[in-house]
Amino acid sequence: MNPQLQKQIGVGALAGIVLAGLIYFLLGGKRTELEAVQTDVNTLQAEVDKGKLLKANYEKLREEVAKQDKRIEELIKIMPSDADYGEIPYRIKKIADDAGIDQVAFALKPERKDVYYTEKPVEFEFRVGYHSFGQFASLVSGYDKIINISNIEFTRKTDNRSVYPATLKCNISAFVYNPEPPPSEKKPAPAPAPAPAPKGGVKED
Repeated sequence: MNPQLQKQIGVGALAGIVLAGLIYFLLGGKRTELEAVQTDVNTLQAEVDKGKLLKANYEKLREEVAKQDKRIEELIKIMPSDADYGEIPYRIKKIADDAGIDQVAFALKPERKDVYYTEKPVEFEFRVGYHSFGQFASLVSGYDKIINISNIEFTRKTDNRSVYPATLKCNISAFVYNPEPPPSEKKPAPAPAPAPAPKGGVKED
């Protein structure tokens, strides 16, 4: 091979190596910046994905809350009012007559207040037949407001000639909707009265 050509090839190879080293050296900082940018991009993408997931969960939760609010509104509509509670003894008397049982007495019982409602029970006493009481309970379950039968006590009569073979005591409760107002709406406690002035005047010198 021509020595001159060999020399040119050697010089070219050396120049290529030097140029490659120079490019690597000059781009070293840029590679670090590129890696940092890529890390930031990955972090941002993760945040975006997290945001999309949170938004999807929020939309689902909002729909569920709307459904629950609608159910609560429907329940409130069938909860008795104070006026409905006052009518219960007379409405129950009519239901008892329809079922063929005899209402003997009723008495208002102490209320039990909850956060969203007040349970107002009425104690009833009936003369009943077992079959007619079943019909009575069925009619009560069809009452147009939310009421509940509890504390049922049957007493069998010893007199077989009686039209009603048993007596029954039970509580029938109305659940009146009256939630506690939020703390911000509660009336502030009255300010304490000022202390009375001491008796007698101040002695002057």
